[in-house]
Amino acid sequence: MPSENQDLLKTKTPNSPKLPVPSDILLSLVALPMLGGLVVAKAAAEFVASIGVESEEVFRGSRLPVLNFPQSHE
Repeated sequence: MPSENQDLLKTKTPNSPKLPVPSDILLSLVALPMLGGLVVAKAAAEFVASIGVESEEVFRGSRLPVLNFPQSHE
């Protein structure tokens, strides 16, 4: 009587398509653009945040009312 472990070894795995290039090479070719994209996305987010801060500084002065102080005569 065969054991359960031997039955597990006999099960067939689905056939994967044969690629002309090994998958580890494809993975290494995709890794560099992905990392570059993450760096560019982080830089773009920081740039947009800095533009927001600078625009607040520009408009801060234009919204303040003009205060006319009376001149004192001594």
